[in-house]
Amino acid sequence: MIMVNDPGSWQIKYYQLSHAKWEGCTITDLIFPFFLFIVGVSITLAFGKALTKGATKKLLLKKTIKRACIIFSLGLFLNLLPNFNFNEIRIPGVLQRIALVYLFCSILFLYASKKSQIIWFGGILIGYYIVMMYVPVPGIGPSNLDPINNFSAWFDRLILEGYIGSHGQGQYDSTGIFTTIPAIASGLFGVLNGHLLVRKDIATEVKLIWMFIIGCTFLMLGWAFSYEFPMIKRLWTSSYVLFTSGIAVICFATSFWFLDVQKFQKGIKPFIAFGTNALTAYFVAGIFGQLVTRNQFITFNGSKISPKEWMFNEVLTSVFNPYNASFAYSIINTLLIFILIWYMYKKNIIIKV
Repeated sequence: MIMVNDPGSWQIKYYQLSHAKWEGCTITDLIFPFFLFIVGVSITLAFGKALTKGATKKLLLKKTIKRACIIFSLGLFLNLLPNFNFNEIRIPGVLQRIALVYLFCSILFLYASKKSQIIWFGGILIGYYIVMMYVPVPGIGPSNLDPINNFSAWFDRLILEGYIGSHGQGQYDSTGIFTTIPAIASGLFGVLNGHLLVRKDIATEVKLIWMFIIGCTFLMLGWAFSYEFPMIKRLWTSSYVLFTSGIAVICFATSFWFLDVQKFQKGIKPFIAFGTNALTAYFVAGIFGQLVTRNQFITFNGSKISPKEWMFNEVLTSVFNPYNASFAYSIINTLLIFILIWYMYKKNIIIKV
């Protein structure tokens, strides 16, 4: 996520390192739903263990609300950079969506049965499909999936007018309120996968087989459903949830087989380091991105340029072609964040919220 969020130039990026402009799904479009899937899995593992040790649901809910509020606030802080103008703050954001998904998935895990969780998962996807495809948009007309005139964009403008992102001249937000509802389903699918993972009456090999079967089924369902309800990441459509959830569980099962079954451990420590302080890495990357973009220094010829512009335009483009230069900047940026995260990992510094 860090790599794709800060290229050397937003206008010069390889296709698979960019989000689909509207319909479709690139490798980049898999990252966010994968993260929400893992959030869901971790809820089942962590809360299940805590309940076994005697923690009450009330205590876990209290901790969940506190953690969600902190994550949401961190997202607002990033949106306030660099001017801290509260009158024009963008309220939605990546961390804000993570916080809300985490909160609602935690509540469903604590207070809904497994069967009810499955019903919630299906109900969210079906309900969202019906609203987006068949409910007329007030003041606009028939239902549609136009970036600005769809039901979700209308709803977000109704609730958050003046406080949403710059997409479509501030007419819609890719992490808005309404599209967060189906995003909850992405996290909830992780919760359900976690239930399978912790079952002791099923052999590990059988669990893996079921994960692959479920993953392939969801992948194909998402692909087929996209002909009716297109895959659009910015709208987090139901077909997008099914498709990305399928790929997520396949990747999870593959990783589980390599790491836990085959005990393959070579070269995984950098990934463990990032995973241990994932939110810290994202938060620091957001601040660092603002620093190197907003601040400027005076060059020898008297012109002003930001550190990012200097690195990309003056250094990297003199060595690589524009696309590789933009990609190289992403790699350098990620490596700089990794240095901090690796140091924290080696010193066993874990920042928890």
